[in-house]
Amino acid sequence: MTRTGRTEALGGTLAILALLAGLGLASGSATAAEQDSAGALHLSADQGELDNAAGVSTYRGNVEVTRGAMRITGDELRVYRADGGGVGRIEVEGTPATFRDQRGDGGDPVHAEAPEMIYHAGPPERINLSGGAYLQRGRDEFRGETVRYDIAADRVEADSSSERRVEVTLHPDGEGQDEGQ
Repeated sequence: MTRTGRTEALGGTLAILALLAGLGLASGSATAAEQDSAGALHLSADQGELDNAAGVSTYRGNVEVTRGAMRITGDELRVYRADGGGVGRIEVEGTPATFRDQRGDGGDPVHAEAPEMIYHAGPPERINLSGGAYLQRGRDEFRGETVRYDIAADRVEADSSSERRVEVTLHPDGEGQDEGQ
């Protein structure tokens, strides 16, 4: 990367940190630290805009949000402040919008994608996928017009239209694994 490219990237990062600070999301924020013991919310995008009075920030272009092992990507993303401060929900649009997480409690890795996604920071922490959704939890897969995943309760619900059915693939524990695993 050229010196000019690094300077532009740094300028973009500083602008985004200023926007996050306005929502109480920057890594130095007590509300962000209280809300997620896994770490601060980190966000990068090509463009960002903050409406502090409304409690919403909007990011466009190659958007990526990470917090601990969680990663959300999309084309456009809106972060809404919770009533008590911190993150209330994140709305993402993409081709597709994606969610990935590997829980520290040893739970199954989760991968989800859909044209539209809403991540609720909780409690309870959950994601709602719509517009043709896919969710994989471990080896199990769920497809439908909409898929809702309650992360805290480890519960998945899927719905579809009359033209298309919900598709679910479940693997019993240990099925298809090599010996010794």
